[in-house]
Amino acid sequence: MYKILRITCCAVAVLLAAVAIFVFIYFGWQWGLAAVGAAIVFGALMVLFKQLQEKKEKKENPPAPKGDFITGKVENGDNETDKQ
Repeated sequence: MYKILRITCCAVAVLLAAVAIFVFIYFGWQWGLAAVGAAIVFGALMVLFKQLQEKKEKKENPPAPKGDFITGKVENGDNETDKQ
């Protein structure tokens, strides 16, 4: 669902940004700024939906644990073989 919302917000943001120049010319700078502001809002929504989609995917498919079955999780720099 987030993917569809992200694509839709992206398309709307691009269309608003493309139409903004004509809005500036024909309707004045106030309406032009409103069009640019709306494009920024839809761009921000696109980024928000992307972050929510990544969070949902990470929650559904967590990354594989690092380390081995004997010592458990190994952090970078803690092991002698990491220093070489």
